Amino acid sequence: MRKPIRMLYDLMERGPLRALSLLLALVMAGAVMWDPTRSGSQAGPLPALQGLVLIWAVCTGVIHGVGFRPQKSRWQALFTPLPAMLVLGLALYRFYL
Repeated sequence: MRKPIRMLYDLMERGPLRALSLLLALVMAGAVMWDPTRSGSQAGPLPALQGLVLIWAVCTGVIHGVGFRPQKSRWQALFTPLPAMLVLGLALYRFYL
């Protein structure tokens, strides 16, 4: 199980992907702080779960974007940047459209 997690994490270690991850996280955090009612009104049936997933995605995007790399496989699995970038992209799409 450790090898696929490390391989996926190594795949995302490129400079432009780090910058994209940080940019998506900061824009999403700024969008939620700028107009929290807009993001809350489109929450759907599970607003608490959606909020937790969004917080996780922003934290993961910042962690990956600033260049921090967790050493243990369990932390790399928790803070894998690819799913976080997908969540952030979807959240920004829903927020602005």
